[in-house]
Amino acid sequence: MTTARSETVPAPARLVAAFVNTLDLESPTDQIGTPAGLRSWLQEQSLLDEDAPTPGRYDVDMARGMREDLRDLLECNCGGPLADRCVDGLNRASSVGRLVVRVGPDGRAVLEPEAAGVAGSLGAIMAAVYTSMTDGTWERLKTCRRESCRWVFYDQSKNRSGAWCSMKVCGNREKAKQFRERRKA
Repeated sequence: MTTARSETVPAPARLVAAFVNTLDLESPTDQIGTPAGLRSWLQEQSLLDEDAPTPGRYDVDMARGMREDLRDLLECNCGGPLADRCVDGLNRASSVGRLVVRVGPDGRAVLEPEAAGVAGSLGAIMAAVYTSMTDGTWERLKTCRRESCRWVFYDQSKNRSGAWCSMKVCGNREKAKQFRERRKA
């Protein structure tokens, strides 16, 4: 989600998009595919303390599963179907993170993980999902319609009709492909 206007994207939505985009399907580069990579990414996002135990293979598998479940859930914002598998996986991630409602010093309720370590970090991402859904920004998070891309982006169009992560790249490729197919016919 590297757009010129990314500073206007609310922090919870930015976090969700950054997490799902840890896998670039076109390269393919997976920033959280190893215990060290997962640890580094979570620390860069201030979701894991420096002194936290090193994640294990189970943590990596859990994070990668949650990431793909979120990607599938975000496809619903583009008209795709809701898969039961992704719902079950995301509910498990929320459970493992032990999410609880806390009232802050400003009197507002927030959802926070009670779990520590990677489980708590993933719980914090699920809390960001919840916050995005309740603040009305969730519907603007979408997956690129190009099947080979599926990059998550924040649709900043007024009518929420964005279909591609970038009109210059994926949008242009898809329109050129459709043009070639029409010329063949």
